[in-house]
Amino acid sequence: MSALLSPEDLKRQALANVQHVVESAEDAASTANPALTALRDNSLAALKAVVFPGRKTEQWKYTSLQPLADGHLNQRATAAATPADLPKLGDYRLVLVNGRLDESTSALPDGVTLKREASRLEGLTTPFALYNGAALDDAITLEVAANTDVAGTVQVIHYADGDQPAHCNTRLEVVLGTGSRMTLIEQYLGRGPVLTNAVTAIETRDNAHLSHYRLQSEARDSLHIGTLLLRQSGVSRIDSYQLMAGNRLRRNDVRAFIDKSGAELNMNGIFVARDRTHIDNQLCVEHRVPDCTSNQVYRGLAGEKGKAILNGRIHIHPGASGTLAELSNKNLLLNPGAEIYTKPELEIYNDDVKCAHGATVGQLDAGQQFYLQARGVPLAEAKRMLSLGFVNELVMGLPDQTVADWAQPWLAGELGQSRSADEEAA
Repeated sequence: MSALLSPEDLKRQALANVQHVVESAEDAASTANPALTALRDNSLAALKAVVFPGRKTEQWKYTSLQPLADGHLNQRATAAATPADLPKLGDYRLVLVNGRLDESTSALPDGVTLKREASRLEGLTTPFALYNGAALDDAITLEVAANTDVAGTVQVIHYADGDQPAHCNTRLEVVLGTGSRMTLIEQYLGRGPVLTNAVTAIETRDNAHLSHYRLQSEARDSLHIGTLLLRQSGVSRIDSYQLMAGNRLRRNDVRAFIDKSGAELNMNGIFVARDRTHIDNQLCVEHRVPDCTSNQVYRGLAGEKGKAILNGRIHIHPGASGTLAELSNKNLLLNPGAEIYTKPELEIYNDDVKCAHGATVGQLDAGQQFYLQARGVPLAEAKRMLSLGFVNELVMGLPDQTVADWAQPWLAGELGQSRSADEEAA
Protein backbone atom coordinates (compact mmCIF):
# COMPACT_ATOMS: atom_id res chain seq x y z
CA MET A 1 0.00 0.00 0.00
CA SER A 2 1.41 3.38 -0.98
CA ALA A 3 1.53 6.31 1.43
CA LEU A 4 -1.24 8.85 1.34
CA LEU A 5 -0.53 11.70 -1.05
CA SER A 6 -1.27 15.40 -0.61
CA PRO A 7 -3.35 17.15 -3.31
CA GLU A 8 -0.12 18.46 -4.83
CA ASP A 9 1.38 14.97 -4.83
CA LEU A 10 -1.77 13.59 -6.41
CA LYS A 11 -1.56 16.18 -9.18
CA ARG A 12 2.07 15.28 -9.90
CA GLN A 13 1.20 11.57 -9.81
CA ALA A 14 -1.67 12.10 -12.28
CA LEU A 15 0.58 13.97 -14.71
CA ALA A 16 3.23 11.26 -14.39
CA ASN A 17 0.58 8.63 -15.10
CA VAL A 18 -0.49 10.50 -18.24
CA GLN A 19 3.07 10.47 -19.49
CA HIS A 20 3.43 6.77 -18.71
CA VAL A 21 0.13 6.03 -20.46
CA VAL A 22 1.43 7.75 -23.59
CA GLU A 23 4.71 5.86 -23.42
CA SER A 24 2.91 2.55 -22.84
CA ALA A 25 0.66 3.18 -25.84
CA GLU A 26 3.67 3.98 -28.02
CA ASP A 27 5.44 0.81 -26.84
CA ALA A 28 2.33 -1.30 -27.47
CA ALA A 29 1.80 -0.01 -30.99
CA SER A 30 4.36 -2.35 -32.52
CA THR A 31 3.03 -5.52 -30.88
CA ALA A 32 -0.76 -5.08 -30.86
CA ASN A 33 -3.38 -6.10 -33.40
CA PRO A 34 -2.57 -4.20 -36.64
CA ALA A 35 -6.29 -3.73 -37.34
CA LEU A 36 -6.32 -1.30 -34.40
CA THR A 37 -3.53 0.95 -35.67
CA ALA A 38 -5.72 3.88 -36.78
CA LEU A 39 -7.69 3.84 -33.53
CA ARG A 40 -4.48 3.75 -31.47
CA ASP A 41 -2.96 6.66 -33.38
CA ASN A 42 -6.07 8.85 -33.10
CA SER A 43 -6.61 8.02 -29.43
CA LEU A 44 -2.97 8.66 -28.61
CA ALA A 45 -3.07 12.10 -30.23
CA ALA A 46 -6.20 13.00 -28.23
CA LEU A 47 -4.75 11.55 -25.03
CA LYS A 48 -1.72 13.81 -25.18
CA ALA A 49 -4.03 16.84 -25.06
CA VAL A 50 -6.00 15.90 -21.92
CA VAL A 51 -5.21 16.02 -18.23
CA PHE A 52 -6.25 13.39 -15.72
CA PRO A 53 -9.00 14.58 -13.36
CA GLY A 54 -8.37 15.78 -9.83
CA ARG A 55 -10.64 16.23 -6.83
CA LYS A 56 -11.51 19.75 -8.06
CA THR A 57 -12.93 18.25 -11.25
CA GLU A 58 -16.69 18.41 -10.65
CA GLN A 59 -17.51 14.95 -12.00
CA TRP A 60 -14.72 13.44 -9.86
CA LYS A 61 -15.61 15.36 -6.72
CA TYR A 62 -16.24 12.25 -4.61
CA THR A 63 -13.79 9.88 -6.28
CA SER A 64 -10.05 9.94 -5.75
CA LEU A 65 -7.51 8.35 -8.07
CA GLN A 66 -5.29 7.72 -5.04
CA PRO A 67 -5.49 3.90 -5.50
CA LEU A 68 -3.64 4.27 -8.83
CA ALA A 69 -0.60 5.47 -6.89
CA ASP A 70 0.10 1.80 -6.15
CA GLY A 71 1.40 1.49 -9.72
CA HIS A 72 -1.50 0.01 -11.65
CA LEU A 73 -0.72 2.13 -14.70
CA ASN A 74 2.95 1.17 -14.62
CA GLN A 75 2.33 -2.48 -15.45
CA ARG A 76 0.14 -4.16 -18.06
CA ALA A 77 -1.51 -7.40 -16.95
CA THR A 78 0.13 -10.37 -18.62
CA ALA A 79 -1.61 -13.19 -20.45
CA ALA A 80 -3.42 -15.65 -18.18
CA ALA A 81 -5.39 -18.86 -18.55
CA THR A 82 -9.18 -18.87 -18.69
CA PRO A 83 -10.62 -20.20 -15.40
CA ALA A 84 -12.61 -23.39 -15.73
CA ASP A 85 -15.38 -22.34 -13.34
CA LEU A 86 -16.67 -19.21 -15.04
CA PRO A 87 -20.47 -18.86 -14.88
CA LYS A 88 -22.53 -19.73 -17.92
CA LEU A 89 -25.46 -17.35 -18.11
CA GLY A 90 -25.92 -17.37 -21.86
CA ASP A 91 -26.35 -19.88 -24.69
CA TYR A 92 -23.14 -18.61 -26.29
CA ARG A 93 -20.11 -17.36 -24.39
CA LEU A 94 -17.07 -15.23 -25.28
CA VAL A 95 -14.28 -14.81 -22.73
CA LEU A 96 -11.65 -12.09 -22.65
CA VAL A 97 -8.86 -12.59 -20.11
CA ASN A 98 -6.91 -9.44 -19.31
CA GLY A 99 -8.40 -7.87 -22.39
CA ARG A 100 -7.48 -10.65 -24.83
CA LEU A 101 -10.01 -12.94 -26.47
CA ASP A 102 -9.82 -16.64 -25.70
CA GLU A 103 -10.38 -17.93 -29.23
CA SER A 104 -11.69 -21.27 -27.98
CA THR A 105 -14.82 -19.43 -26.78
CA SER A 106 -15.68 -17.69 -30.06
CA ALA A 107 -18.77 -19.70 -31.09
CA LEU A 108 -21.71 -17.43 -31.94
CA PRO A 109 -25.31 -17.87 -33.16
CA ASP A 110 -26.31 -17.48 -36.79
CA GLY A 111 -26.50 -13.89 -37.92
CA VAL A 112 -23.84 -12.60 -35.50
CA THR A 113 -20.35 -11.87 -36.84
CA LEU A 114 -17.23 -11.34 -34.73
CA LYS A 115 -14.39 -9.08 -35.84
CA ARG A 116 -11.16 -8.33 -33.98
CA GLU A 117 -11.35 -4.57 -34.45
CA ALA A 118 -12.69 -1.37 -32.91
CA SER A 119 -13.72 2.08 -34.12
CA ARG A 120 -13.09 5.71 -33.28
CA LEU A 121 -16.39 6.84 -31.75
CA GLU A 122 -17.97 10.11 -30.72
CA GLY A 123 -18.45 10.39 -26.97
CA LEU A 124 -15.27 8.60 -25.86
CA THR A 125 -13.50 11.66 -24.50
CA THR A 126 -12.43 10.83 -20.95
CA PRO A 127 -8.71 10.19 -20.33
CA PHE A 128 -9.32 6.53 -19.53
CA ALA A 129 -11.50 5.93 -22.60
CA LEU A 130 -8.78 7.54 -24.74
CA TYR A 131 -6.13 5.43 -23.04
CA ASN A 132 -8.21 2.36 -23.80
CA GLY A 133 -8.11 3.20 -27.50
CA ALA A 134 -4.44 4.17 -27.47
CA ALA A 135 -3.17 1.06 -25.71
CA LEU A 136 -5.45 -1.69 -27.08
CA ASP A 137 -3.86 -4.89 -28.27
CA ASP A 138 -7.14 -6.73 -28.82
CA ALA A 139 -10.83 -5.88 -29.24
CA ILE A 140 -14.02 -7.51 -30.44
CA THR A 141 -16.89 -6.14 -32.51
CA LEU A 142 -20.15 -8.08 -32.78
CA GLU A 143 -22.33 -7.26 -35.78
CA VAL A 144 -25.91 -8.52 -35.88
CA ALA A 145 -27.24 -8.87 -39.42
CA ALA A 146 -30.37 -7.02 -40.48
CA ASN A 147 -33.73 -8.72 -39.74
CA THR A 148 -32.10 -11.24 -37.42
CA ASP A 149 -33.78 -12.37 -34.23
CA VAL A 150 -30.74 -13.83 -32.49
CA ALA A 151 -31.53 -17.30 -31.23
CA GLY A 152 -30.15 -17.57 -27.73
CA THR A 153 -28.39 -15.21 -25.34
CA VAL A 154 -24.81 -14.06 -25.94
CA GLN A 155 -22.63 -13.73 -22.83
CA VAL A 156 -19.33 -11.82 -22.91
CA ILE A 157 -17.10 -12.30 -19.84
CA HIS A 158 -14.28 -9.87 -19.10
CA TYR A 159 -11.94 -11.58 -16.64
CA ALA A 160 -9.02 -9.75 -14.99
CA ASP A 161 -6.31 -11.79 -13.29
CA GLY A 162 -3.09 -10.78 -11.52
CA ASP A 163 -1.15 -10.97 -8.26
CA GLN A 164 0.42 -7.48 -8.47
CA PRO A 165 -1.01 -4.03 -9.26
CA ALA A 166 -1.48 -3.89 -13.03
CA HIS A 167 -4.03 -2.88 -15.63
CA CYS A 168 -5.75 -4.29 -18.69
CA ASN A 169 -7.79 -2.66 -21.44
CA THR A 170 -10.88 -4.39 -22.73
CA ARG A 171 -13.04 -3.26 -25.64
CA LEU A 172 -16.43 -4.51 -26.86
CA GLU A 173 -18.44 -2.94 -29.67
CA VAL A 174 -21.87 -4.16 -30.73
CA VAL A 175 -23.88 -3.09 -33.79
CA LEU A 176 -27.50 -4.21 -34.25
CA GLY A 177 -28.64 -4.00 -37.86
CA THR A 178 -32.08 -2.90 -39.03
CA GLY A 179 -34.89 -5.06 -37.65
CA SER A 180 -32.63 -7.18 -35.43
CA ARG A 181 -33.12 -8.36 -31.83
CA MET A 182 -30.53 -9.55 -29.33
CA THR A 183 -30.01 -10.27 -25.64
CA LEU A 184 -26.47 -9.54 -24.46
CA ILE A 185 -25.02 -10.32 -21.02
CA GLU A 186 -21.79 -8.51 -20.28
CA GLN A 187 -20.11 -9.74 -17.10
CA TYR A 188 -16.98 -8.49 -15.32
CA LEU A 189 -15.16 -10.91 -13.03
CA GLY A 190 -11.63 -11.07 -11.71
CA ARG A 191 -9.02 -11.93 -9.13
CA GLY A 192 -6.31 -9.74 -7.67
CA PRO A 193 -5.41 -6.02 -7.69
CA VAL A 194 -5.90 -5.41 -11.41
CA LEU A 195 -7.41 -2.25 -12.89
CA THR A 196 -9.87 -3.06 -15.67
CA ASN A 197 -10.10 -0.11 -18.04
CA ALA A 198 -13.17 -1.00 -20.09
CA VAL A 199 -15.05 0.48 -23.02
CA THR A 200 -18.33 -0.92 -24.35
CA ALA A 201 -19.99 0.82 -27.30
CA ILE A 202 -23.41 -0.21 -28.64
CA GLU A 203 -25.28 1.07 -31.70
CA THR A 204 -28.86 0.18 -32.66
CA ARG A 205 -30.40 0.91 -36.05
CA ASP A 206 -34.05 1.14 -37.19
CA ASN A 207 -36.47 -1.34 -35.56
CA ALA A 208 -33.68 -2.97 -33.57
CA HIS A 209 -34.22 -4.09 -29.96
CA LEU A 210 -31.41 -4.83 -27.52
CA SER A 211 -31.67 -6.21 -23.98
CA HIS A 212 -28.30 -5.50 -22.35
CA TYR A 213 -27.19 -6.75 -18.93
CA ARG A 214 -23.97 -5.38 -17.42
CA LEU A 215 -22.93 -7.35 -14.32
CA GLN A 216 -19.91 -6.17 -12.31
CA SER A 217 -18.66 -8.33 -9.45
CA GLU A 218 -14.87 -8.43 -9.53
CA ALA A 219 -12.76 -9.07 -6.41
CA ARG A 220 -12.81 -6.49 -3.62
CA ASP A 221 -9.16 -5.48 -4.17
CA SER A 222 -9.65 -4.91 -7.90
CA LEU A 223 -10.31 -1.59 -9.66
CA HIS A 224 -12.66 -0.83 -12.53
CA ILE A 225 -12.94 2.30 -14.66
CA GLY A 226 -15.49 1.74 -17.39
CA THR A 227 -17.28 3.60 -20.14
CA LEU A 228 -20.60 2.48 -21.62
CA LEU A 229 -21.59 4.30 -24.81
CA LEU A 230 -25.10 3.79 -26.20
CA ARG A 231 -26.08 5.22 -29.59
CA GLN A 232 -29.56 4.88 -31.07
CA SER A 233 -29.01 5.86 -34.68
CA GLY A 234 -32.36 4.32 -35.65
CA VAL A 235 -35.91 4.09 -34.32
CA SER A 236 -34.94 1.43 -31.82
CA ARG A 237 -35.32 0.26 -28.24
CA ILE A 238 -32.58 -0.41 -25.70
CA ASP A 239 -33.33 -1.98 -22.32
CA SER A 240 -30.22 -1.70 -20.15
CA TYR A 241 -29.76 -3.38 -16.76
CA GLN A 242 -26.70 -2.71 -14.62
CA LEU A 243 -25.91 -4.59 -11.41
CA MET A 244 -22.68 -3.74 -9.63
CA ALA A 245 -20.86 -4.35 -6.37
CA GLY A 246 -18.28 -1.98 -4.97
CA ASN A 247 -14.57 -2.65 -4.99
CA ARG A 248 -11.49 -0.59 -4.21
CA LEU A 249 -12.36 1.84 -6.99
CA ARG A 250 -15.30 1.50 -9.35
CA ARG A 251 -16.16 4.23 -11.82
CA ASN A 252 -18.88 3.91 -14.48
CA ASP A 253 -19.34 6.58 -17.12
CA VAL A 254 -22.53 5.92 -19.08
CA ARG A 255 -23.41 8.15 -22.01
CA ALA A 256 -26.39 7.65 -24.30
CA PHE A 257 -27.03 9.46 -27.59
CA ILE A 258 -30.62 9.32 -28.89
CA ASP A 259 -30.35 10.34 -32.52
CA LYS A 260 -33.56 9.14 -34.24
CA SER A 261 -37.12 10.28 -33.51
CA GLY A 262 -39.22 7.51 -31.97
CA ALA A 263 -36.34 5.81 -30.14
CA GLU A 264 -36.85 4.48 -26.60
CA LEU A 265 -34.19 3.99 -23.90
CA ASN A 266 -34.78 2.26 -20.56
CA MET A 267 -31.95 2.07 -18.01
CA ASN A 268 -32.22 0.27 -14.67
CA GLY A 269 -29.49 -0.30 -12.12
CA ILE A 270 -28.65 -1.62 -8.66
CA PHE A 271 -25.37 -0.75 -6.93
CA VAL A 272 -24.12 -1.96 -3.54
CA ALA A 273 -21.10 -0.54 -1.66
CA ARG A 274 -20.16 -2.42 1.53
CA ASP A 275 -17.21 -2.24 3.94
CA ARG A 276 -14.78 0.30 2.41
CA THR A 277 -15.68 -0.24 -1.23
CA HIS A 278 -16.45 2.53 -3.70
CA ILE A 279 -18.86 3.03 -6.64
CA ASP A 280 -19.18 6.16 -8.76
CA ASN A 281 -21.87 6.25 -11.47
CA GLN A 282 -21.92 9.15 -13.94
CA LEU A 283 -24.90 9.00 -16.31
CA CYS A 284 -25.75 11.30 -19.18
CA VAL A 285 -28.60 10.90 -21.68
CA GLU A 286 -28.42 13.17 -24.72
CA HIS A 287 -31.82 13.79 -26.35
CA ARG A 288 -30.80 15.32 -29.68
CA VAL A 289 -33.95 14.79 -31.80
CA PRO A 290 -37.72 15.18 -31.26
CA ASP A 291 -40.24 12.66 -29.89
CA CYS A 292 -38.02 10.23 -27.98
CA THR A 293 -38.37 8.58 -24.58
CA SER A 294 -35.89 7.75 -21.83
CA ASN A 295 -36.50 6.30 -18.39
CA GLN A 296 -33.82 5.72 -15.75
CA VAL A 297 -34.42 3.91 -12.46
CA TYR A 298 -31.49 3.25 -10.10
CA ARG A 299 -31.35 1.90 -6.55
CA GLY A 300 -28.26 2.22 -4.35
CA LEU A 301 -27.23 0.73 -1.02
CA ALA A 302 -24.17 1.52 1.12
CA GLY A 303 -23.06 -0.02 4.39
CA GLU A 304 -20.17 0.15 6.85
CA LYS A 305 -17.64 2.61 5.31
CA GLY A 306 -18.85 2.10 1.74
CA LYS A 307 -19.28 5.10 -0.56
CA ALA A 308 -21.69 5.31 -3.49
CA ILE A 309 -22.23 8.15 -5.95
CA LEU A 310 -24.76 8.68 -8.72
CA ASN A 311 -24.81 11.77 -10.89
CA GLY A 312 -27.57 11.50 -13.50
CA ARG A 313 -27.91 14.13 -16.21
CA ILE A 314 -30.63 14.49 -18.85
CA HIS A 315 -29.66 16.88 -21.64
CA ILE A 316 -32.50 18.08 -23.89
CA HIS A 317 -31.08 19.72 -27.02
CA PRO A 318 -32.86 22.71 -28.68
CA GLY A 319 -34.47 20.61 -31.42
CA ALA A 320 -35.65 17.79 -29.16
CA SER A 321 -39.32 18.76 -28.82
CA GLY A 322 -41.81 16.19 -27.59
CA THR A 323 -39.21 14.49 -25.38
CA LEU A 324 -40.38 12.37 -22.44
CA ALA A 325 -37.53 11.77 -19.97
CA GLU A 326 -37.50 10.62 -16.35
CA LEU A 327 -34.81 9.76 -13.80
CA SER A 328 -35.36 8.19 -10.37
CA ASN A 329 -32.63 7.34 -7.87
CA LYS A 330 -33.52 5.99 -4.43
CA ASN A 331 -30.78 5.08 -1.98
CA LEU A 332 -30.51 3.32 1.34
CA LEU A 333 -27.86 3.84 4.04
CA LEU A 334 -27.44 0.63 6.01
CA ASN A 335 -25.55 2.33 8.85
CA PRO A 336 -24.35 5.84 9.80
CA GLY A 337 -20.76 5.30 8.60
CA ALA A 338 -21.73 4.80 4.95
CA GLU A 339 -21.91 7.61 2.38
CA ILE A 340 -24.22 8.16 -0.59
CA TYR A 341 -24.13 11.19 -2.86
CA THR A 342 -26.81 11.62 -5.53
CA LYS A 343 -27.41 14.51 -7.91
CA PRO A 344 -30.00 14.34 -10.69
CA GLU A 345 -29.66 17.08 -13.32
CA LEU A 346 -31.91 18.44 -16.05
CA GLU A 347 -30.46 20.63 -18.78
CA ILE A 348 -33.33 21.66 -21.06
CA TYR A 349 -33.24 23.87 -24.13
CA ASN A 350 -36.76 23.21 -25.43
CA ASP A 351 -40.11 24.13 -23.84
CA ASP A 352 -42.15 21.37 -25.49
CA VAL A 353 -40.92 18.50 -23.30
CA LYS A 354 -42.01 16.50 -20.27
CA CYS A 355 -39.17 15.73 -17.87
CA ALA A 356 -38.96 14.65 -14.24
CA HIS A 357 -36.27 13.62 -11.83
CA GLY A 358 -36.09 12.65 -8.21
CA ALA A 359 -33.58 11.35 -5.68
CA THR A 360 -33.83 10.18 -2.07
CA VAL A 361 -31.40 8.96 0.56
CA GLY A 362 -32.86 7.23 3.61
CA GLN A 363 -32.18 4.65 6.29
CA LEU A 364 -33.74 1.34 7.21
CA ASP A 365 -37.02 1.76 9.06
CA ALA A 366 -36.45 1.12 12.78
CA GLY A 367 -40.07 0.07 13.24
CA GLN A 368 -39.83 -2.58 10.56
CA GLN A 369 -36.57 -3.87 12.06
CA PHE A 370 -38.21 -4.11 15.49
CA TYR A 371 -41.22 -5.90 14.02
CA LEU A 372 -38.97 -8.61 12.56
CA GLN A 373 -36.79 -8.88 15.68
CA ALA A 374 -39.90 -9.24 17.85
CA ARG A 375 -40.71 -12.34 15.81
CA GLY A 376 -37.32 -13.93 16.35
CA VAL A 377 -35.44 -12.63 13.32
CA PRO A 378 -31.83 -11.63 14.24
CA LEU A 379 -30.96 -7.98 13.58
CA ALA A 380 -28.45 -8.77 10.80
CA GLU A 381 -30.99 -10.97 9.00
CA ALA A 382 -33.73 -8.36 9.46
CA LYS A 383 -31.53 -5.72 7.82
CA ARG A 384 -30.71 -8.07 4.97
CA MET A 385 -34.38 -8.86 4.38
CA LEU A 386 -35.37 -5.19 4.36
CA SER A 387 -32.47 -4.31 2.06
CA LEU A 388 -33.48 -7.01 -0.40
CA GLY A 389 -37.02 -5.70 -0.30
CA PHE A 390 -35.73 -2.24 -1.23
CA VAL A 391 -34.37 -3.50 -4.58
CA ASN A 392 -36.66 -6.49 -5.09
CA GLU A 393 -38.87 -4.65 -7.58
CA LEU A 394 -35.97 -4.18 -9.97
CA VAL A 395 -34.72 -7.74 -9.52
CA MET A 396 -38.14 -9.21 -10.17
CA GLY A 397 -38.42 -7.01 -13.25
CA LEU A 398 -35.38 -8.55 -14.94
CA PRO A 399 -36.75 -10.15 -18.14
CA ASP A 400 -34.02 -12.79 -18.43
CA GLN A 401 -34.72 -15.50 -15.86
CA THR A 402 -31.12 -16.75 -15.89
CA VAL A 403 -29.85 -13.31 -14.91
CA ALA A 404 -32.56 -12.98 -12.26
CA ASP A 405 -31.57 -16.38 -10.82
CA TRP A 406 -27.95 -15.18 -10.68
CA ALA A 407 -28.85 -11.79 -9.21
CA GLN A 408 -30.84 -13.03 -6.23
CA PRO A 409 -28.06 -15.00 -4.46
CA TRP A 410 -25.50 -12.40 -5.57
CA LEU A 411 -27.48 -9.64 -3.88
CA ALA A 412 -28.14 -11.78 -0.81
CA GLY A 413 -24.39 -12.34 -0.50
CA GLU A 414 -23.52 -8.67 -0.97
CA LEU A 415 -26.10 -7.55 1.57
CA GLY A 416 -25.28 -10.22 4.13
CA GLN A 417 -21.49 -10.34 3.96
CA SER A 418 -20.69 -7.72 6.63
CA ARG A 419 -22.02 -7.10 10.09
CA SER A 420 -21.63 -3.92 12.12
CA ALA A 421 -20.77 -3.77 15.82
CA ASP A 422 -24.38 -3.46 16.96
CA GLU A 423 -25.33 -6.50 14.89
CA GLU A 424 -22.49 -8.51 16.45
CA ALA A 425 -23.65 -7.46 19.91
CA ALA A 426 -27.20 -8.45 19.12
